[in-house]
Amino acid sequence: MAEGDWLAIDDGADVGPQVIFGMDADGRCTLSVGPGLMAIGLGHNELVGQSFFDVYRDDPLATEAISKALAGERFHGEREFQGRRLALHFEPLVDHEGEVTGAVGVATDVTEQRAREAAAAADRRRVEGLASDLSRFKALVEASPDFIAIASLDGTVEYLNPGGRALIGMPGDTDVRRTTIADYLTPEGLVASVEVEQPAVVRDGHWEGQTTLKRWASDDSIPVAVASFLMRDISTGEPFALATVQRDISERVAAEASLRDLVEQRSALLTRLVDAQDAERARIAADVHDDPVQACAAVDLRLGLLRRRLREHAPDLLPELDGLQESVRGATDRLRALLFDLEPPDLHEGVTPALVRAAEEVFEGTDVVRSVDGTGEPEVPESTRAVAYRIAKEALTNAFKHAGATHVRVLVSGVDDGLQVLVEDDGVGPGDGVESSLPGHRGVSSMRDRATLAGGRCSVEPRPEGGTRVSLWLPGTH
Repeated sequence: MAEGDWLAIDDGADVGPQVIFGMDADGRCTLSVGPGLMAIGLGHNELVGQSFFDVYRDDPLATEAISKALAGERFHGEREFQGRRLALHFEPLVDHEGEVTGAVGVATDVTEQRAREAAAAADRRRVEGLASDLSRFKALVEASPDFIAIASLDGTVEYLNPGGRALIGMPGDTDVRRTTIADYLTPEGLVASVEVEQPAVVRDGHWEGQTTLKRWASDDSIPVAVASFLMRDISTGEPFALATVQRDISERVAAEASLRDLVEQRSALLTRLVDAQDAERARIAADVHDDPVQACAAVDLRLGLLRRRLREHAPDLLPELDGLQESVRGATDRLRALLFDLEPPDLHEGVTPALVRAAEEVFEGTDVVRSVDGTGEPEVPESTRAVAYRIAKEALTNAFKHAGATHVRVLVSGVDDGLQVLVEDDGVGPGDGVESSLPGHRGVSSMRDRATLAGGRCSVEPRPEGGTRVSLWLPGTH
């Protein structure tokens, strides 16, 4: 810039948020004007006559800029000054012979401009990030085999992903914007949507459950697991659309149906097994009653007649006869106890009354205090009652024969949609032999096998306070 060109600037010119200054070849200020002076606490031409090297001796960037300008170089840069961002521009001044005679500079306050640029850059990065997220989200939705759809609040469908189209068999060129939610649902699915799903989404903002989709252009149905929710405006929070993600659960439904069939078959088999066992028990009981018990009774009668004859003719043989007669009577008592074990119980009123009768029979003639509480007994099939009765009765018998208990408590209740029976005693406890039971007897293993066969479980454990707890659980309704 030729010397004098910049001096034509009117001293009072409004140059905006700037400071225009000039200096001679020694760096002494010859001009200092502009509204930017006020921001740094200086007046119009207040620096004239002062050396910029002195004014900015503690400012390396300013002294570097001044030195370069006076050396004939242009300088562009930015600096922080008193909390403001300034853009600096220096131009050397040369005479007609090319000698540097001074320099002119412009300091422009670009604080707000840089802030706007930074905000714009942040917005740009945010938009780019959102665009990237949207691209990834779109790729995810487009690749998903699930039925993913968006509908406006009036029920008009706005979007359906390719996986959803494939699931229901919709042609790829079908315009989903001409469809509504009702077009995708079976009659029962539509009823559930109107009466359950939509009210729940409006009330809670989301809903999860099951429904049935309709195959396109057919009456076939597809069972699906549903997660539906409101889409809300990020700024206002107001809902503007309804989104749904639905997964085909045909295989799971089929597996559940097969499982239900198996459970029903098992229940039927268990019922037939229990009936067959009871029939066999009844037959054996009848045979025992009609043959061994009657035979023992006849022997006991004949021994009584023999006693009278021996008393007259051979009294020294009476002690031997007494032992023989006692053995016959003991055998008769054991056979009658066997009849009790074999006799099918009356379970029409529930398992509790039957266990009350069993406890009285098992502990008859003893000082054992027993109680049976069945106030919480649930309704279960009679076959389940029969299994529970047999296992609980075995537990009572074990308490009588092996535990040495003085108190026995039976609790019948409903737990986890099934029948639970607890048999507790204050005896010696199950001990280490609980798994094997007595030689020649199945005992505990038989109880567990019965429970497992019925789809339940049975455990025999020591009580913390002493004694034994038998815990039985059988499934209720099937």
